This record gives sequence, structure tokens and C-alpha cells, in this order.
Amino acid sequence: MKTDLSYKGIRPVPPPSPAVAAPQDFPPAGPPALRAEETLLDSLVHHREVVESHLPLEDVQRIFRDRNVEFIAVQRTGRVLGLCSRGQIGFLMGSRFGFALNSAMPVESALTPRPLIIPHDLPVREVLARALSRHGGEFHEDVVLVDREQRLLGLIRVETLAQLQSTLVAQQVDELSQQHARLQQQNLELFQANHAARQSQGLYLGLFENHTLGVALLDQQGVIVQRNRQLEELINLGNGAVAAVSLAAWVAEAKRAEFLALLEAHARGEEAPGAREFMFNIPGRGSRLFRCSMGWIRETGQICACLDDITEQRGMERVMLQQEKQKLLDTLVGGIAHELNNKLTPVQGFADLLNSTADAGTRRYTELITTSVMEAAQIIKQLRQLSKPAGHEAHSLDLRRVVEETLLVLGFKLRDAGCRVSKHFSPHPVRVLADAGQLKQVTMNLVLNALDAMDGMSDAELTLTVDEVNGQARLVVTDNGTGIAPEVMGRIFDPFFTTKGPVLGTGLGLSLCFSIVRQHEGEIAVESTPGMGARFTVTFPQDMGAPPLFLPGPEERPPSRTTPARWGDQRVLVVEDEEVLRLLLQEMFSVQFGCRVDVAPNGVEALAAVRRETYALVISDIRMPMMSGTDFYLHLRETHPALARRFVFITGHPGEKALETQITEWNVPVIAKPFQLSRLIEICGPFLEISMPGRDIA
Repeated sequence: MKTDLSYKGIRPVPPPSPAVAAPQDFPPAGPPALRAEETLLDSLVHHREVVESHLPLEDVQRIFRDRNVEFIAVQRTGRVLGLCSRGQIGFLMGSRFGFALNSAMPVESALTPRPLIIPHDLPVREVLARALSRHGGEFHEDVVLVDREQRLLGLIRVETLAQLQSTLVAQQVDELSQQHARLQQQNLELFQANHAARQSQGLYLGLFENHTLGVALLDQQGVIVQRNRQLEELINLGNGAVAAVSLAAWVAEAKRAEFLALLEAHARGEEAPGAREFMFNIPGRGSRLFRCSMGWIRETGQICACLDDITEQRGMERVMLQQEKQKLLDTLVGGIAHELNNKLTPVQGFADLLNSTADAGTRRYTELITTSVMEAAQIIKQLRQLSKPAGHEAHSLDLRRVVEETLLVLGFKLRDAGCRVSKHFSPHPVRVLADAGQLKQVTMNLVLNALDAMDGMSDAELTLTVDEVNGQARLVVTDNGTGIAPEVMGRIFDPFFTTKGPVLGTGLGLSLCFSIVRQHEGEIAVESTPGMGARFTVTFPQDMGAPPLFLPGPEERPPSRTTPARWGDQRVLVVEDEEVLRLLLQEMFSVQFGCRVDVAPNGVEALAAVRRETYALVISDIRMPMMSGTDFYLHLRETHPALARRFVFITGHPGEKALETQITEWNVPVIAKPFQLSRLIEICGPFLEISMPGRDIA
């Protein structure tokens, strides 16, 4: 039975704060759930028994008998003074006369000599070091745990600390074993990483040195830190050159600031274009266009730049693009010319018919109509020059003489501009088969463009070279003017593109030059550096054949007859898909020739008509649905060869040059729309005359 000792001076310990474990009587501390060094000291407390320092030994002995503990804390005014042990109290009270002598003595007189009192925030390892390093009887004493105000938090048995020490040692041994295993794994991984690094380095060096692109590692100012052999070749660096060079120094001045800004953007880690194109001025190689791909290497603080020389590629792309544009222009202009000529033809034709029977006042109006139609036809012809310049006046020419005559025409313009002209002509004739007027037009356009580029310069110089190179006749026009900006280089041959503004230029000059040169199976190329002038090179094959005589315009031949004439009762077949043109031709042949006229809208119906009737003349359009005029003619050559020799084509635009050549080889006359009545009489009259009775049509 327990004895109530509160009246004797035993004072209860106040409950711990929420952070401290709830008080227990004296259950043994179990194994810690945490790692040993992370164990909370409060969780190791065995009990919290405490007595006041003035309590007699007799009462303390009674407490020890009631409590199964070996040590009890002693405090005064709430602050721990030390420990008293069951053994020490028993020794004092159990000796002879001990009870009589010592029972009334206060417990503070029987404190252990050197109790271990530790604060609750002391690290576990230090607590273990202090507790387990004691000697003798002190080793077995409990450890007193107090807070900052020296108030008791509880007593920790040394057995608990020894168990904790064993756990800690076991954990350390386990950790050492794990560390050993990790070190072995790390050594293996390090070996593998070193082996992979050596392989990567070899692969890097192989790719770096043998890459088809020029590769350079740059600092933020564009200085080359490292480069491969391909870059040395691209920028013309000797293999022995070791001095640091700046890649930015070779960028064209107009783009240098942009190049440096791109380097800075990569260095700051900002979003920047991965690839850009820059013009480089390479010593010994001139201006070259490079595609630069850049990326920031964070580990080395450098910029990796890959350079690809695309100068020739861009040149080829410009040529191909220009050819595609020209093909599109051919199709567009051909269609427009065909449709417009079809619409103008009845206007002109009916005006001619009215003119033949009209009075003087009406003739004045029909003449005005004829004038307007001819002017419109001339405009259409000029428009066709953009796609397919006429080449029917080709002759064998000396290119030197063509250029000389052009310079004579431009003599006043050259003197007025104060331009010095240098001529470098071959001592021998440079012969080409071409149209003299068109070659003069090409030369004139190139010279005038050069003068515009040198406008206002005091040292303007124009150089013209005519010579033979690799079997080609060559004309080179060079100036020292402002040059052509790279961004517009690909568009200078486009129709209606000009950098001169609407007052000085229409954008048709170079486009027409390109068309004329292409029509003569030649080539035109341009080289330019901004601020250093431009160089246009035109080449023609020396054995180019003369283009065929084709599509003479209405103004190119004088009318043979202007008054109605009758050739007898002949039958004519008109093949035309435009209804108004069928009516016009039907009326013209009826009124002017006195012929009977059959009409067909396409070649299929025309073939059916030929099988039914006999005709003195067939006049057919070229472009028609279902069966074209040329296909119809080929059928006639096989089935009615005599009628095929009395055949005339009429067209607003023939189409491809190969077709023009083919029709010329067939020796079939062609009437170009729009035409005058006199032109129809001139071409068709002879066929109807020889078809009269008694005439041979073979």
C-alpha cells in the first residue's frame, strides 16, 4: 500500500509542455523509431520522480521502498540540485546507529558527488559521450534532463543510453557498409563515365574536325576560340594561323551590329533565331553568303556557330525562281493576249466592213476605231514582249558593233552624267544570231541602270566588255555605283519591281532584258557588293539559229487590196470557237470574196464538215476546245493533203515557242489577231484565186 507523502515535502512535477512526451512512471524506454542521432532526449526519460532538498532521509528511504527506481532527482525551489541514490540512502540508514543518527538529515546532504545534469537541447551524441565516459559508480548513475530554467524534465537510465549507443554503432556500421557499396558503385560508374567521356571526346573530335560545315566556338565578342578545318577553308585561314581572330570582323558592315546582337542574345539565354544568313567579306574570296546556325553552350560559356557557304545555292535558287516566275508570266500574258486579241478582232473587222460601204462621215468614225484597235494591239504586243520577245528579225551580228551603236545613241546621256566610259572589246568580231534592235534594248537598259546607280558621283566610271569565253559571246556592263542590296538581289528581274521610285523607274527594264536574253537562249547574271557597284554579265551562244518568221503584226505589211474583190463562187470553212469571230469571218468572206462560208466551233466538227463538203480554203484558230487547230491540221495532212496546202491559221497568241517553230516548218500562213480586212485579203486571196475553175491548186 502506497503512503501519501505530500505532507512530508514531496512535490509533484508540473506537466511537460506539448513538445515533451507525456510523463510515465517507469516503463523502460523502447528502441527509438528514429535514427539514433535523431532521437529526442525527452523520449528516453525513465521517470520524473523528484524530492525537495529539505526532505529527511527517513522519508526519502520510504519513497525508494515504494518506487522501483534507483535514483531520484533533488530540487530546491523548482531547480534541480542533483541526485540521490537508493544505495547511498540505504548505506546511511542501514549502518549501526545509522537510523538514529541520519534519519532526520535533509536529503541534500546525501547527494551523489558529480551528477550528470544535461539540458534538453544537447545533441544526442554529446549526451552519450558524457554519460558513457564516466568511471566507477558514476557510470551507473541516471542522467538528469532539465530545461533552460534547470527544471526537471526527467531521468534517463544509463542502460537506455547504452542501448542507444549500441543502436547508433549498428547504424554506423550499416551506413559504412552502405557507403562502401556506394563507393564501389561510384567507382564503377566513374570508370564507365571516364570510358564514355573518352569515347565522346574521340567522337566529338571526329565530328568537329570532319564536319562538312565550318564550326567555330566563339566568345561573346565573336572571337574564335576554336575552329575546325572546314571553317579555315571557308574563311581562308591558313592552317598555321594561331592568333585569335574575330568572326564578327568579316561580317559585312551593314549586318555586323545585327550579328553581334545575336551573339549577345544567345549569351543571355534569350530566345534567338537558330539560323540566320549573313554576308561575309572574305579576304581572297570576296563577298560570300553564309547560313549561320548558333547555340549557347552553358557549360563552357561559349557560342557554337556552324557556317555553311550558300552563295552558289542562293544563285541557283534565284535562277530557278526567276525561271518559274517567267514561266508563270508566259502563261498569264499569253492567255491575256489571246483573249484581248479575240475581243479586238471583231471590232476591227466590222469597222472595216462598215468602212467599205459607208459615207465620208462614217468612214471618219471607222478610221478612229481602226486607230484605237491598232494602238491596243500594239500595247498587247509590248505586253507579250515581257514573256516572249519577238525574234523574227534575227541576223548574224557583230556584238561589238551593236554595243558601239548603242553608245552612240546614249552619247549625250553619258556626257551629261559626266561618266567616264571604258571599253574592252575583242579584236575579232564577236558574232551572234539575234535581233539587233532587241540587243540594243538590252544594252541600253543595262547602261541606263548603271548611270542611275552612279548618279551624282564625281568619279563615275562605266566599263563595257565584249569578248568570247568558252564558245559564248559575252557582254559585261560594270559600274562603280551604289550596288544592289542583298535583300533585293533576288527580285531585280521581276516585272514592275524597282528601287528607283515611281518617278524614275517602271520596273520593266531588267525584266524585259531577262526576257529578251532568254528568248535568244542566253543567260544574264548579276554580281554586286553594296557600295562597290554592280556587274551584269550577258552571254549568248555563238551558234544560235535565227528565230522563224512568225506572227507579223498588222502594221508590218502594207495592205495589198483595200476594195471589195470577187473571186467566184468558192466555199470556205471557218473554224473558230468565238461566235462573234465566226460571224465576222463569215461576213468578210461573203462580202469581200463572194464566197459561201461554213463555220465550225472546233476541230471535231470541222473534220465532219470536210468529209461532207469540198473547200477552197480552211481558216482555223489555234487554241480551241475539244480539238485544237494544230491537231485539226495534222488530221487534214493525213486524210486531205491537198486541202492541207490551202490552210491558214488565225490566232491571238500561239503559245509555246516550240509550236511557233513547228508551224513555221509546216509553211502554213498565220494571221495575227486583231487584223484588218486588207490583211485577210492579202493572205487568203491567193488561195481563192488559184482555186477558181481552170486553176491548179496543187
